Amino acid sequence: MKNLSDQIIEILKLAIKERNEASLVVSGGSSPVKIFNELSLMHLDWTKVNITLVDDRFVDKSHNDSNEKLVIENLMINNAINTNFISLCNSPDKALKIHRPFDVMLLGMGEDGHFASLFPSLIKTNSNYFEPSSKPEIIYTEAMGSPSHKRVSMNLSMILQSKNIFLLIPNKKKLEVYEQAKSNKELPLYYLLNQTEIKINIIS
Repeated sequence: MKNLSDQIIEILKLAIKERNEASLVVSGGSSPVKIFNELSLMHLDWTKVNITLVDDRFVDKSHNDSNEKLVIENLMINNAINTNFISLCNSPDKALKIHRPFDVMLLGMGEDGHFASLFPSLIKTNSNYFEPSSKPEIIYTEAMGSPSHKRVSMNLSMILQSKNIFLLIPNKKKLEVYEQAKSNKELPLYYLLNQTEIKINIIS
């Protein structure tokens, strides 16, 4: 079986062949860094790839908590230095205009069952964020998560507008949460795993 980086490159190459551009939506955190590094070394016409984030913290891109900084330093290097990055924080209107369905959506998850910036507390206060039938949009939240910052994120409906979704589960603790989330409606991940629009590819 091909590793994840190889799979992603094949998908992006096919998209470029079909419509002369491709889209890659990624998460922050520590989980995808190794994949970012691997992708940056691969041969692809990166100038035709639009990259954005599924979520970010409202901090300057030079801040250590910035997902944008993480992508710039770990993915937009080597062969991928000239890729087209679209900032979710600073250019959400441009992010909304990226061709959908996205070719690749690379998601992580937290030990509290959150994905993107869709946290447990939002299930009660903003249940529409978790509805596959809601309008696809970029949402804004108050300070939450760790480290705690105001957040910007795609809602579930927008995330599901993807051809290929990969969910990274890098350790035993998160794998336990993943198993719980299959049936626990208090965990945000439940709503990703139980929608019927697209298969979620689990990478553990």
